[in-house]
Amino acid sequence: MINILKIGENATHDSTFIVDRPLGHPAYLLLLIKTPASFFIDAANSSEFKVRNHSTDNLLNIPKDCAVIFKPYQKHLYGAVSDCHYTDNWMHIDKATLSMPDNFPFGNPIQLHNPDDFYNLFHLINSEFYGSAPHKQTILNSLTDALIKMITDESKTTEFPDLYYELAALREKIYSSPQNDWKINDMAKSLNISCGYLHYIYKHFFNTTCIADVIESRIQSACELLSSTNKTIEEISLQCGYKNIEHFIRQFKKSQNITPAKYRKAHIITQRISPYRSQRS
Repeated sequence: MINILKIGENATHDSTFIVDRPLGHPAYLLLLIKTPASFFIDAANSSEFKVRNHSTDNLLNIPKDCAVIFKPYQKHLYGAVSDCHYTDNWMHIDKATLSMPDNFPFGNPIQLHNPDDFYNLFHLINSEFYGSAPHKQTILNSLTDALIKMITDESKTTEFPDLYYELAALREKIYSSPQNDWKINDMAKSLNISCGYLHYIYKHFFNTTCIADVIESRIQSACELLSSTNKTIEEISLQCGYKNIEHFIRQFKKSQNITPAKYRKAHIITQRISPYRSQRS
Protein backbone atom coordinates (compact mmCIF):
# COMPACT_ATOMS: atom_id res chain seq x y z
CA MET A 1 0.00 0.00 0.00
CA ILE A 2 1.28 3.45 -0.90
CA ASN A 3 1.55 5.45 2.31
CA ILE A 4 1.10 9.23 2.01
CA LEU A 5 2.81 10.95 4.93
CA LYS A 6 1.73 14.54 4.26
CA ILE A 7 -0.22 16.31 1.54
CA GLY A 8 -1.23 19.84 0.59
CA GLU A 9 -3.36 21.33 -2.17
CA ASN A 10 -3.05 24.79 -3.71
CA ALA A 11 -0.21 25.85 -1.43
CA THR A 12 0.45 29.47 -2.44
CA HIS A 13 3.49 31.60 -1.59
CA ASP A 14 4.75 35.06 -2.53
CA SER A 15 7.60 35.92 -4.89
CA THR A 16 10.25 35.36 -2.21
CA PHE A 17 9.37 31.68 -1.80
CA ILE A 18 12.23 29.16 -2.13
CA VAL A 19 12.83 25.56 -1.04
CA ASP A 20 16.50 24.69 -0.59
CA ARG A 21 17.24 21.20 0.69
CA PRO A 22 20.76 20.18 -0.40
CA LEU A 23 20.27 16.71 1.06
CA GLY A 24 16.68 16.32 -0.05
CA HIS A 25 14.04 14.63 2.08
CA PRO A 26 13.78 11.08 3.50
CA ALA A 27 10.51 10.54 1.59
CA TYR A 28 9.48 10.87 -2.04
CA LEU A 29 8.23 14.38 -2.86
CA LEU A 30 5.60 14.75 -5.57
CA LEU A 31 4.80 18.23 -6.89
CA LEU A 32 2.16 19.47 -9.31
CA ILE A 33 3.33 23.01 -10.05
CA LYS A 34 0.54 25.37 -11.11
CA THR A 35 2.58 28.53 -11.75
CA PRO A 36 5.82 29.36 -13.55
CA ALA A 37 8.72 28.45 -11.28
CA SER A 38 12.48 28.62 -10.93
CA PHE A 39 13.98 25.15 -10.71
CA PHE A 40 17.30 23.44 -10.19
CA ILE A 41 17.73 20.65 -12.70
CA ASP A 42 20.50 18.15 -12.11
CA ALA A 43 22.83 17.94 -15.11
CA ALA A 44 22.49 14.17 -14.92
CA ASN A 45 18.75 14.53 -15.51
CA SER A 46 18.77 16.76 -18.57
CA SER A 47 15.37 17.28 -20.16
CA GLU A 48 13.44 19.28 -22.72
CA PHE A 49 13.75 22.22 -20.32
CA LYS A 50 17.52 21.80 -20.14
CA VAL A 51 17.75 21.88 -23.91
CA ARG A 52 15.62 24.97 -24.32
CA ASN A 53 16.99 26.99 -21.40
CA HIS A 54 20.52 27.96 -20.51
CA SER A 55 21.41 29.39 -17.14
CA THR A 56 24.24 29.24 -14.65
CA ASP A 57 24.04 26.59 -11.92
CA ASN A 58 21.24 24.84 -13.82
CA LEU A 59 18.63 27.11 -12.19
CA LEU A 60 16.02 27.38 -14.91
CA ASN A 61 12.61 28.92 -15.36
CA ILE A 62 9.95 26.33 -16.12
CA PRO A 63 6.36 26.93 -17.30
CA LYS A 64 3.26 26.32 -15.24
CA ASP A 65 1.49 22.94 -15.20
CA CYS A 66 4.47 20.68 -14.56
CA ALA A 67 4.91 17.60 -12.39
CA VAL A 68 8.08 16.73 -10.51
CA ILE A 69 8.89 13.70 -8.38
CA PHE A 70 12.01 13.78 -6.20
CA LYS A 71 13.42 10.51 -4.92
CA PRO A 72 14.47 10.29 -1.27
CA TYR A 73 17.55 12.36 -0.39
CA GLN A 74 17.68 14.02 -3.81
CA LYS A 75 18.59 17.72 -3.79
CA HIS A 76 15.62 20.14 -3.84
CA LEU A 77 16.09 23.70 -5.04
CA TYR A 78 13.05 25.48 -6.44
CA GLY A 79 10.90 28.52 -5.86
CA ALA A 80 8.97 31.43 -7.29
CA VAL A 81 9.94 33.30 -10.41
CA SER A 82 10.82 36.95 -9.78
CA ASP A 83 7.77 39.14 -9.10
CA CYS A 84 5.37 36.16 -9.32
CA HIS A 85 3.63 34.08 -6.68
CA TYR A 86 4.13 30.31 -6.53
CA THR A 87 1.39 27.66 -6.20
CA ASP A 88 1.62 23.89 -6.12
CA ASN A 89 0.03 20.65 -4.92
CA TRP A 90 2.46 18.47 -2.99
CA MET A 91 2.70 15.18 -1.16
CA HIS A 92 5.33 13.19 0.75
CA ILE A 93 5.22 9.43 0.19
CA ASP A 94 6.90 6.86 2.43
CA LYS A 95 9.88 5.53 0.45
CA ALA A 96 9.27 1.98 1.68
CA THR A 97 5.81 1.88 0.09
CA LEU A 98 6.51 3.22 -3.41
CA SER A 99 8.16 1.44 -6.33
CA MET A 100 9.22 3.61 -9.28
CA PRO A 101 10.68 2.68 -12.70
CA ASP A 102 14.46 2.78 -12.75
CA ASN A 103 14.48 5.14 -15.72
CA PHE A 104 12.04 7.67 -14.26
CA PRO A 105 13.41 11.25 -14.60
CA PHE A 106 13.51 12.12 -10.88
CA GLY A 107 13.77 15.84 -10.18
CA ASN A 108 13.00 16.61 -13.79
CA PRO A 109 9.95 18.82 -14.56
CA ILE A 110 7.41 17.01 -16.75
CA GLN A 111 5.02 19.17 -18.74
CA LEU A 112 1.36 18.23 -18.21
CA HIS A 113 -0.58 18.60 -21.43
CA ASN A 114 -3.97 17.97 -19.82
CA PRO A 115 -3.26 19.46 -16.38
CA ASP A 116 -6.86 19.53 -15.15
CA ASP A 117 -6.92 15.71 -15.24
CA PHE A 118 -3.98 15.64 -12.82
CA TYR A 119 -5.31 18.41 -10.58
CA ASN A 120 -8.74 16.80 -10.34
CA LEU A 121 -7.23 13.45 -9.40
CA PHE A 122 -5.00 15.10 -6.80
CA HIS A 123 -8.05 16.83 -5.34
CA LEU A 124 -9.72 13.45 -4.83
CA ILE A 125 -6.58 12.13 -3.12
CA ASN A 126 -6.37 15.18 -0.87
CA SER A 127 -10.06 14.93 0.10
CA GLU A 128 -9.77 11.21 0.82
CA PHE A 129 -6.59 11.71 2.89
CA TYR A 130 -8.41 13.99 5.33
CA GLY A 131 -11.54 11.85 5.39
CA SER A 132 -12.37 8.76 7.41
CA ALA A 133 -14.13 6.41 4.99
CA PRO A 134 -13.94 2.67 5.82
CA HIS A 135 -11.95 1.95 2.67
CA LYS A 136 -9.81 5.09 2.88
CA GLN A 137 -6.41 3.41 2.57
CA THR A 138 -7.46 1.21 -0.33
CA ILE A 139 -8.91 4.19 -2.19
CA LEU A 140 -5.82 6.32 -1.49
CA ASN A 141 -3.57 3.55 -2.75
CA SER A 142 -5.50 3.19 -6.01
CA LEU A 143 -5.81 6.92 -6.68
CA THR A 144 -2.18 7.68 -5.86
CA ASP A 145 -0.95 4.77 -7.94
CA ALA A 146 -3.05 6.08 -10.85
CA LEU A 147 -1.62 9.58 -10.46
CA ILE A 148 1.97 8.34 -10.44
CA LYS A 149 1.37 6.12 -13.46
CA MET A 150 -0.18 9.07 -15.32
CA ILE A 151 2.88 11.19 -14.55
CA THR A 152 5.15 8.33 -15.65
CA ASP A 153 3.26 8.00 -18.92
CA GLU A 154 3.41 11.76 -19.41
CA SER A 155 7.19 11.68 -19.02
CA LYS A 156 7.39 9.35 -22.02
CA THR A 157 5.53 11.69 -24.40
CA THR A 158 8.17 14.42 -24.42
CA GLU A 159 9.49 13.35 -27.83
CA PHE A 160 6.23 14.17 -29.65
CA PRO A 161 4.05 15.87 -26.99
CA ASP A 162 1.62 17.78 -29.20
CA LEU A 163 1.22 15.01 -31.76
CA TYR A 164 0.65 12.42 -29.04
CA TYR A 165 -2.48 14.18 -27.82
CA GLU A 166 -3.76 14.69 -31.34
CA LEU A 167 -3.32 10.96 -31.92
CA ALA A 168 -5.03 10.14 -28.62
CA ALA A 169 -7.96 12.34 -29.67
CA LEU A 170 -8.08 10.55 -33.04
CA ARG A 171 -8.10 7.19 -31.30
CA GLU A 172 -10.95 8.29 -29.07
CA LYS A 173 -12.96 9.31 -32.15
CA ILE A 174 -12.29 5.96 -33.79
CA TYR A 175 -13.71 4.07 -30.82
CA SER A 176 -16.64 6.43 -30.29
CA SER A 177 -17.63 6.46 -33.98
CA PRO A 178 -16.83 3.04 -35.47
CA GLN A 179 -19.45 3.60 -38.16
CA ASN A 180 -17.40 6.37 -39.82
CA ASP A 181 -15.66 5.69 -43.10
CA TRP A 182 -12.15 5.78 -41.66
CA LYS A 183 -9.41 6.12 -44.28
CA ILE A 184 -5.68 6.44 -43.73
CA ASN A 185 -5.37 9.35 -46.15
CA ASP A 186 -8.05 11.34 -44.35
CA MET A 187 -6.64 10.60 -40.90
CA ALA A 188 -3.11 11.57 -41.95
CA LYS A 189 -4.38 14.74 -43.63
CA SER A 190 -6.25 15.79 -40.49
CA LEU A 191 -2.95 15.61 -38.58
CA ASN A 192 -0.89 17.23 -41.35
CA ILE A 193 1.43 14.25 -41.57
CA SER A 194 2.13 11.61 -44.21
CA CYS A 195 0.41 8.22 -44.26
CA GLY A 196 3.72 6.47 -43.62
CA TYR A 197 4.49 8.65 -40.62
CA LEU A 198 0.98 8.09 -39.25
CA HIS A 199 1.60 4.33 -39.36
CA TYR A 200 4.94 4.74 -37.57
CA ILE A 201 3.94 7.21 -34.87
CA TYR A 202 0.59 5.54 -34.10
CA LYS A 203 2.29 2.20 -33.50
CA HIS A 204 5.04 3.95 -31.51
CA PHE A 205 2.52 5.22 -28.98
CA PHE A 206 -0.25 2.61 -28.99
CA ASN A 207 1.56 -0.58 -30.05
CA THR A 208 -1.00 -1.15 -32.80
CA THR A 209 -2.02 0.43 -36.10
CA CYS A 210 -4.86 2.86 -36.65
CA ILE A 211 -6.51 0.41 -39.07
CA ALA A 212 -6.32 -2.35 -36.46
CA ASP A 213 -8.01 0.03 -34.02
CA VAL A 214 -10.74 0.80 -36.58
CA ILE A 215 -11.45 -2.93 -36.92
CA GLU A 216 -11.31 -3.49 -33.16
CA SER A 217 -13.72 -0.62 -32.50
CA ARG A 218 -16.18 -2.03 -35.04
CA ILE A 219 -16.00 -5.56 -33.65
CA GLN A 220 -16.47 -4.27 -30.09
CA SER A 221 -19.52 -2.32 -31.20
CA ALA A 222 -20.88 -5.33 -33.07
CA CYS A 223 -20.47 -7.58 -30.01
CA GLU A 224 -22.39 -5.12 -27.88
CA LEU A 225 -25.21 -4.78 -30.42
CA LEU A 226 -25.44 -8.52 -30.99
CA SER A 227 -25.76 -9.19 -27.28
CA SER A 228 -28.06 -6.33 -26.32
CA THR A 229 -30.38 -5.60 -29.27
CA ASN A 230 -32.73 -7.36 -31.66
CA LYS A 231 -31.24 -5.66 -34.71
CA THR A 232 -30.57 -7.94 -37.66
CA ILE A 233 -26.98 -8.85 -38.49
CA GLU A 234 -27.24 -6.78 -41.65
CA GLU A 235 -28.40 -3.74 -39.64
CA ILE A 236 -25.57 -4.22 -37.17
CA SER A 237 -23.10 -4.57 -40.01
CA LEU A 238 -24.14 -1.20 -41.43
CA GLN A 239 -24.22 0.46 -38.02
CA CYS A 240 -20.65 -0.67 -37.40
CA GLY A 241 -19.33 0.81 -40.63
CA TYR A 242 -19.48 -2.22 -42.92
CA LYS A 243 -21.09 -1.69 -46.31
CA ASN A 244 -20.69 -5.36 -47.18
CA ILE A 245 -22.19 -7.91 -44.79
CA GLU A 246 -19.91 -10.72 -46.03
CA HIS A 247 -16.87 -8.59 -45.21
CA PHE A 248 -18.31 -7.94 -41.74
CA ILE A 249 -18.87 -11.64 -41.09
CA ARG A 250 -15.33 -12.51 -42.23
CA GLN A 251 -13.72 -9.87 -39.97
CA PHE A 252 -15.94 -10.76 -37.03
CA LYS A 253 -15.11 -14.47 -37.30
CA LYS A 254 -11.40 -13.71 -37.67
CA SER A 255 -11.51 -11.63 -34.48
CA GLN A 256 -13.89 -13.72 -32.34
CA ASN A 257 -13.40 -17.21 -33.85
CA ILE A 258 -17.18 -17.44 -34.25
CA THR A 259 -19.79 -16.03 -36.61
CA PRO A 260 -22.00 -13.12 -35.54
CA ALA A 261 -25.06 -15.40 -35.50
CA LYS A 262 -23.37 -17.98 -33.25
CA TYR A 263 -22.01 -15.23 -31.01
CA ARG A 264 -25.52 -13.89 -30.48
CA LYS A 265 -26.94 -17.35 -29.83
CA ALA A 266 -24.20 -18.20 -27.33
CA HIS A 267 -24.69 -14.95 -25.48
CA ILE A 268 -28.46 -15.36 -25.26
CA ILE A 269 -28.05 -18.92 -23.92
CA THR A 270 -25.56 -17.69 -21.31
CA GLN A 271 -27.95 -14.96 -20.23
CA ARG A 272 -30.80 -17.40 -19.81
CA ILE A 273 -28.95 -19.99 -17.73
CA SER A 274 -26.86 -17.64 -15.56
CA PRO A 275 -29.71 -16.73 -13.12
CA TYR A 276 -30.59 -20.43 -12.75
CA ARG A 277 -27.01 -21.33 -11.97
CA SER A 278 -26.65 -18.52 -9.45
CA GLN A 279 -29.76 -19.75 -7.60
CA ARG A 280 -28.43 -23.29 -7.45
CA SER A 281 -24.92 -22.33 -6.28
